[in-house]
Amino acid sequence: MGELLDPTLDELATALREDPVQVPQMFGNGRTEEVREGLHEIVEEADFPVYVAMVPQVVDVTGEDAAREVATLLHQRLGGGDAVIAVHTREGEYLGTEVVSFGDAPGEELAGRAASENAPGGGANYGLSEPGLIARELTVLLRDGEIEPSEWASFAQQDPWRAPEDWHAGGDDGAGADGSTWVLALLFGAFAAGAAFVVSGVVADRLAAARRAALERGTAPEQPGPEDVRAEAELELEALATELAGALGEGGLGEQARVRVDGSYDTARTLLERTGTGRDDLGDLVGALVLARVARDEVARHVSGRGPRPGGQPWRPCFVDPRHGEGTRTRRVPVADRLLEVPACAACADAERLWPMEVAAGPLGRTRPWYEHDTVWSRAGYGAFVDDLWRPAADALRAGGVER
Repeated sequence: MGELLDPTLDELATALREDPVQVPQMFGNGRTEEVREGLHEIVEEADFPVYVAMVPQVVDVTGEDAAREVATLLHQRLGGGDAVIAVHTREGEYLGTEVVSFGDAPGEELAGRAASENAPGGGANYGLSEPGLIARELTVLLRDGEIEPSEWASFAQQDPWRAPEDWHAGGDDGAGADGSTWVLALLFGAFAAGAAFVVSGVVADRLAAARRAALERGTAPEQPGPEDVRAEAELELEALATELAGALGEGGLGEQARVRVDGSYDTARTLLERTGTGRDDLGDLVGALVLARVARDEVARHVSGRGPRPGGQPWRPCFVDPRHGEGTRTRRVPVADRLLEVPACAACADAERLWPMEVAAGPLGRTRPWYEHDTVWSRAGYGAFVDDLWRPAADALRAGGVER
């Protein structure tokens, strides 16, 4: 049987009976055979059936919760009982992943608990490819939730699970793309690993459709403009200077915290020196604001005696609109052709409709959601996907200025 790209449920169930790991080349992370072999090793560890199905779409099952629905329907076709079924497929206009437990198989909540423990500040899937996400969640379930932090983190650091820096659907093992205009834009690969965010073909059409839908929803709520954000960033930096002086009087910060505070402060100050209050300055001003908040959080944790966050992770902003403050929770947000689970403030986490921050860019000064631009901020997610936002921002400044 060839690769399954648009199977019916019965066809997919038949394929999984023959081989419990179905990963076509377009989802192979550039290392298809290694991905298949790695998933087979994990599947074979289990004392109950485990299946992995990655397909662009399943005939007649493409709703908003399609991945879970496909897993449930496959479970019925594959005989029921204890099982874990991982599905990556089209969900509405995007691609989604679900690892679903049935019967007495280890519960799905174990994966969520591991993410909360190992990435309490958000960004749990930063650096992971979709096969890597499935491999990590299956590993957590098969260990009954017991996984060392170093092993949990290793999935985003090692081949074949980490997101490649530059890979398009259709390319494999170093080969170029197949020329198709349908680019999957594996965002936690290209985006989080720092490569340029590619939008073309169907993806561009969907982005345009999403923007039209946003306009139909009505008027966006009023948000701080460039002047307000600059003023707030200045106040944050002034407060930081005062708080830092107090922290130094109490014995100083630890090495990691001091590097993060100094780097964030210096980079934020440089950004404010190089920007004004025009429409095209908003993205950089928000970057300065986020950096100031990251540094203040480090100092506050030291002064209060709370100590660093687990794993040394930083304060992370609301991905939907970094002006909102800390992303204390998570939610799935449509970005390009994907649904990403990202840090979100409480209001955005509960909101039925999202209003992402829009910034102006390009010669015509058109506004778009900030993550649709190719800038240092979109690649780093304003800190949602990196531990030290100041580093890529400072590199961009040294290279000639952050991109707009």
